Amino acid sequence: LICFLVSGSRVMCLGLLLGAAGNLTEIAGKFIEEFTTEDGFDGEGCGAALSKMFDVEIGMIEDEAALMSALAQLASQGEESTKPTGSVSVNMLGRSFEVPLETETSVRDFKATIAALQAVPVYEQELTIKGKYAELRNCDKVQPGAALILRLRTKLDMNGQDAVDFLDKCPEAIATVERMCLDFHGAQLPDAALLRTLATWTHLKHLDIDLSNKNVGVKGCNALAAALRGMDQVQTLRLRLQCCGLNTDACLALGDGFRGLSNLTKLILEVPANSMTTAGCAALAEAIGRIVQLRVLSLHVGGNQLSPKSCGALASGLKGLGQLDDLTLHLGGNTISHTGCAALAVALADLHVENLRLHLAGCELGIAGCKALAEGLSHNETVTGLELGLARNSIQDAACCALAEALESMVKLRTVVLDLNANAMKDTGCAAVGAALRSLPDLEGASVFCIGNPAAPKLAAHMQGVPSL
Repeated sequence: LICFLVSGSRVMCLGLLLGAAGNLTEIAGKFIEEFTTEDGFDGEGCGAALSKMFDVEIGMIEDEAALMSALAQLASQGEESTKPTGSVSVNMLGRSFEVPLETETSVRDFKATIAALQAVPVYEQELTIKGKYAELRNCDKVQPGAALILRLRTKLDMNGQDAVDFLDKCPEAIATVERMCLDFHGAQLPDAALLRTLATWTHLKHLDIDLSNKNVGVKGCNALAAALRGMDQVQTLRLRLQCCGLNTDACLALGDGFRGLSNLTKLILEVPANSMTTAGCAALAEAIGRIVQLRVLSLHVGGNQLSPKSCGALASGLKGLGQLDDLTLHLGGNTISHTGCAALAVALADLHVENLRLHLAGCELGIAGCKALAEGLSHNETVTGLELGLARNSIQDAACCALAEALESMVKLRTVVLDLNANAMKDTGCAAVGAALRSLPDLEGASVFCIGNPAAPKLAAHMQGVPSL
């Protein structure tokens, strides 16, 4: 069935179904799962899908028994009509199939399809721990050097030590894992043992830890930092710490953990809706600024207690990132005002990034803040992809005109997204933005949002001639 979707060949699909005839119950189960909705089993949709897949007329499938009968009939018809001159042995996902094919040409095509599928570098598996039960599928099939995505979701009464005990029994995974996602949704906060054991996974290059809505606090950040200090081989890191009660001391502890990430090139740090103040933000900014080899940075600190001085700290940290070419900053919901925006704009002028995303909704920028931002952007000569979130900032026509002038000077722009919702922009400002976008020689697409502005009813007219994303 997988091969049919890739190649579109009816013969291949029938052959694979024949090869898997002993697993018709499992195949039927997949169809049942796919076409079961909140209103029950979609028999018409299932029948239509089978009709299209096998190029035969199949009516409504009433239930699982009818589906089994239809699949068995299709398999038998395929066996009668197929006169194979060759066959291919397929071993994928732990199962073996012998697939008869009609011609030598289709044998070659089928082999090429299978080879392409088996060459995919990421072999995705899941490790699921629920209560006292655990299952690891195909871990012993992973070859040294392969990339295994390991998803860990601890639930119910599991704790970190239980997970460590289980992982210690999977030496094949530990010896080969390059990618790991630790997802603690619905679980207790992991104890330090689980985090420390990550340092022993010497092949680990890509790590994603989700601790959102857990009371991580200072103690949890100390444990996380201790683990991170031993992970100098990690290249990409994503930390999701939303609503985790992070204060200044917690940010200091977390920042200290970044010292050991000497090969990190991509960092996604999501710490919105915490108790972070300017001091905590400064600690994180300083720590990030020391990761001089970073190429991609996404920092989400929205909904905290940041002040204009926080932007000065962020600006100082960004100055040390000379290799950065992709930057995302989420600062929405903080009172940074025009003073903080001006400090941030100075840093933006000196950055040599290609992609820039600034989300500053509800930051009380006003006209002065928007003009300062426009001034900083006007001096940037490298950005090709720009995304500005400036909703709810009391922006009027004068600020929009300043922003339009900045856009006109950014001649390398190819894509632009502007969120100007819930401001005070009138026709003059909207027309200026439209004219600026039309003037960009390499612009491939733009999206402009201005719901809640006086100019909203005439947006389409003002943006006429601007290619849409």
